[in-house]
Amino acid sequence: MIGESYPRAHAHLRSALDAKSQLSALWGDLLDDEFLDQGVVVEPDGTGYLTVYASWPYGAKEELTRLFRTVIDELWACLDSLVVESTEIFAVRQRLQDSERPRFFPLADSHESLEELLSEACLNGVLRTQAQMIIDCQPFRDEPDDERVQIFRKGLKQLLDWTHSLDEGAEVGAWVTPVEPQVFVPAPAQLVDLRAAEPGELLDVREAAHFEVDDYAEHINVTGVTGTYVDLGFAAGYDPVSPDDTFSERVDAVLDVVVRFALSFEWLASQVPGSRTLTGSRQRPPVWRDARLSPRQWTEEELDQLAQSDFGVGVVRGTEERTLIVRTAQGVFERSIPSAAPLHRHATHGVAAELATQDAAATWGLPDFVMSPMVERKGRGVREISDGLIITGTHGLVIQVKARDTEPADTAKETNWLNKKIIAGHKQVEGTARNLSSKTTTMTNGRGRQVTVDGPTITWTGVVIIDHPSPPIGVPHPALPGRVPTVALLRQDWEFLFDQLRSSHAVIAYLTRVAGTSGTLGEEPERYYELAAADAATEPAPIDPRIRGIQVSVPLLPAAPAGTDDPEGHDMLRMMCEDIANSPTNEVDETRLLHVLAAIDALPILHRSDLGRLLLNGLEQFRSTEPNTTGWSFRTIHSPLLEAQLVFGTCSKLTDLTRTAFRSRLLLRHHDLRSELQTPDELTSIGVLLTRRTDGHREWDTTMMAITGDPELTELELTTFRDLWEPSTQNG
Repeated sequence: MIGESYPRAHAHLRSALDAKSQLSALWGDLLDDEFLDQGVVVEPDGTGYLTVYASWPYGAKEELTRLFRTVIDELWACLDSLVVESTEIFAVRQRLQDSERPRFFPLADSHESLEELLSEACLNGVLRTQAQMIIDCQPFRDEPDDERVQIFRKGLKQLLDWTHSLDEGAEVGAWVTPVEPQVFVPAPAQLVDLRAAEPGELLDVREAAHFEVDDYAEHINVTGVTGTYVDLGFAAGYDPVSPDDTFSERVDAVLDVVVRFALSFEWLASQVPGSRTLTGSRQRPPVWRDARLSPRQWTEEELDQLAQSDFGVGVVRGTEERTLIVRTAQGVFERSIPSAAPLHRHATHGVAAELATQDAAATWGLPDFVMSPMVERKGRGVREISDGLIITGTHGLVIQVKARDTEPADTAKETNWLNKKIIAGHKQVEGTARNLSSKTTTMTNGRGRQVTVDGPTITWTGVVIIDHPSPPIGVPHPALPGRVPTVALLRQDWEFLFDQLRSSHAVIAYLTRVAGTSGTLGEEPERYYELAAADAATEPAPIDPRIRGIQVSVPLLPAAPAGTDDPEGHDMLRMMCEDIANSPTNEVDETRLLHVLAAIDALPILHRSDLGRLLLNGLEQFRSTEPNTTGWSFRTIHSPLLEAQLVFGTCSKLTDLTRTAFRSRLLLRHHDLRSELQTPDELTSIGVLLTRRTDGHREWDTTMMAITGDPELTELELTTFRDLWEPSTQNG
């Protein structure tokens, strides 16, 4: 399991185990070469010694030490990676504070040292349960007094001690443990005393036992065996408590502790439903860059030819990585299309492909919109309702996944398999939509919450996703119209769309746009950019003149991946949605919550970074606000494409007074828009207020309010609200 959520930690753990195996193998080779010997020394007075000799080959101890150092370094790297990868997994949930500071696994020998390490933000971004586990297992702690925790503390202390010893120049060598030495003395002499020596490090020669012989004479041949274990050893701080307490056993014990940490982190992460970063998308190279900076070194002539083409999209062929060359108003760019994310290793191929499909939608969209497949009973049997759904507001996407889990055949057979599966998937999509459209169904979304799906109110689109290890290139798929228009995609292209748009609403809108038409499997990015170019060249539709404010029009399909212009500003919107989604469910009705999230998710992609930056700047400017003053900034957004009016605000503090004031502004804006448009009572206005925090736990609080229908404001309320906010309308 740790290879899926924590691949880098898993790789370091494997490297540690490999180095441990090499260490054991080298020690075995040394023993096979018989570099050890034993001897008997008898003094004229009859006292004697059993000794063990070592003839170390040149560089042997240095190589043993190097391998041991590798084990230790890789274990540290594994622990550090657990922390780093945890922050990456949950980076979509909250903004990392002190992001420029490194994250690492802190290990200290006192409370003061630990506090100093924690002050460096080393654990900022991991789960609280993970951070608490690390703190509880510090070697100097006594609480909690738990036998299992003591195992972790003992292993971490050993790891820390070994690290210090290696840094001070200690070397790996051999350790002698006398167990049952024997001395043989011929008559008339007699053995009167035999004492085993203390265990210790074997450098070149070491005493294994001391003995005395009575009536000894030079011609008497005294022989003996040392009866001694000679093990791989690391003398620094090594004080064995029993013959079984060997260096190798201690290394295994420390390895076991690190493995337990890795498994525990994996389990703790798995207990948190909802958003997480897709494993395959972490720390990947940029997918969008200026073509003039490409390592392919395009010539100006080649780029000019592209700029003059009909759609301004070129395809780089003959390489493993799929790459498009895209003409934009800002110049010519490269868009690489990464391979599909790796499948879960602990599931069958088909199930793993379904999970990966859902993971992509939950990662780059929102998990709240992703509905898990469910099984319902029909007569004596059961049937599964789709391979998952995505629902935002009144728009729904029915997903069917078809996985090729056998060795691909020739092109003709694979093309036939693809066509059969696409047609079959379309039929299943229509059956699912027909079933859901006739009733209300309770399903479970990506946060593990029960959601009511009102099927009759939803407009359905279908998608058949193909997971194929090596699909034939350029296979056309038929148009899939019908009651539920459907489109076929490779899983790689499904992930491209979500990575490009970072919005469930936008992906559904795009698929609805192309569904029911024919296409070429594996060429969805090309079709996307052709439509994006057409959008950019289209004159914007006139905007309702009754709506006050600045009118802005942008293409629905951006050429650059969402957030490329300002990743921090774009991510701000996602984190705000995470705050809303994770609000206590007893305070917000789940259906209402999904309606709010769907309305925010419907924001045009090209507006998101600008809005996020506005909110971040609003919070930043309040750092210097005087305690006795209150600062505000606002932006109100309304569009025919949105299902609600959105009112965003930032404030220097959160109090009952500022909360009430923001509510009054939301009610006023809602009232005014209803009056301007003379809309029915279905109009919804949603307000989101961000206020600075200074406790260091997080940067802001998020407050959400929503109203639908007539707010029934009195004349006195309207007058009071206008007196409060009309001077601020130039900011709204």
